[in-house]
Parts: sequence; structure tokens; C-alpha cells
Amino acid sequence: MRLLPYLILTLLSCQMSARPHILIVTATLGYRHESIPTAEHVLGLIAAEQDVDVSFARTEDEVRSRLTPPELASVNAVFFVNTTGELPSTVAEALLAWVRSGGTFVGVHSASDTWHGVPDYIEMLGGEFIGHPPETTATIIVDDSTHPATQSLPPLQFLYEEFYYFGSVDLSRLRMLLSLRARPEPPNDTGYFPLAWEKRFGNGRVLYTALGHREEVWLSPWFRLHMNGAVEWAVHPTAARPKRRAVRH
Repeated sequence: MRLLPYLILTLLSCQMSARPHILIVTATLGYRHESIPTAEHVLGLIAAEQDVDVSFARTEDEVRSRLTPPELASVNAVFFVNTTGELPSTVAEALLAWVRSGGTFVGVHSASDTWHGVPDYIEMLGGEFIGHPPETTATIIVDDSTHPATQSLPPLQFLYEEFYYFGSVDLSRLRMLLSLRARPEPPNDTGYFPLAWEKRFGNGRVLYTALGHREEVWLSPWFRLHMNGAVEWAVHPTAARPKRRAVRH
């Protein structure tokens, strides 16, 4: 009988010490970014620093096997990192249901150029890639300095990158994190061009950043801070409670 309390304490200890787990999807059925290996390496380092386990889905077959209800039940967050194209649509329903029920999703760069044919995915993400100008240097503005993904960033950052234009964006439903205030191509008209945001999808949480095209961006200290905060936010739901903020355009 003395063994039972010991077993209970052991089980509780194991549960308390369980490490968060994120699944990073880098599969592509369209353009494949050369920065993907660097992105995987950087995110792996960040996860190790935060004591987070990481697994990867790099191929169509791995996407089919990992984005299933049983597999998703074992992860804290799913990252779509530079994914492109119409990934296997059979798993989209499982992923969306998981997020709606309380899962956490992080999309990076061309995650918005993925599943254009799945309207609910675009709704979950909060925006859809529609094009980009040539790579250029632009001034990134931090819209919300209280979020883990932006709280360590300076208010302004000059960055040479491929900047996206978006459709299907409803700013009233987004917590804006980063933006441009001038079009990133001549004649550089002023305006509001979203780059990163947080939103809700059912009971789930979604974070998207349009940055991460270039290998040099992934290796920059500035973007490392951005992604470090994104990982922290993903595995710690209480790190920053969602809140609506008015953004001055």
C-alpha cells in the first residue's frame, strides 16, 4: 500500500516536468524558400533555450501523418514556416478544428501563400498574400510593444526584406504588432501596411508575421528577438492576453 502514494507523486512529477512541444511545418508545394534550413535551425535554437521540444513536418507525407487529431493532441503549437501552395487538403479540417478548440497557430512569411483554396484557413490566419515588390529596405514600426513577440524590439527598425501585400485583412479583428507606414516601393506613398498580428480563431490563438523571406533576416539579432517572443507566446498562453487596440493609420 505504501507504493501507491509514491506512484502518484511520480506521475504528478512527470506531468509537471513535461516540456512544451511545437510542431514546425516547412513543407512546400509552391515556391520553396532557400531560407528554410536556416529558419529550422534558428527556431530549434530558440526552442532549446526555452526548454521546448520541436518536431518537423517537411514533406507531404509528414504533413498527412502529423496534422491529425491524435498527433495534434500532443503538441502545444503548430508553426507554418515558409510553407507554400495547396498542402494536402485532407488535413486542413483537422488543423482548423484543433485551433478552433483551443490550439495555437503561428504563421511565418509565406504561410499566407498557403491553402489559398481553403477559405477557413485564410480566415484563421487573418490575411492572404497577394503580391510583393522587389526586395528593399523599409522602416518597420512596432504597433504594440506589450506583446511577447514585439516587447524586446526597438520602436523602429530598418530591414532589407521581401515585404508582402495582403488581401482579406480586417484590421478590426486583429491585434496589430508590426506594420509599414509607407509603401515599400516607389513612389513610397504613405499608408498602413500590416506585417504582423495576433488574433483569435474560435477558442484558439493565432499569430502571423510576414517577415522571414531572407536567410539574412533569420540570422539577424532583431528577427531572432521577434521569433523568440513568438515561441514564448506560443507555449505560454498567459504570456500576453489578447486585447483590442486602436491603431493609428
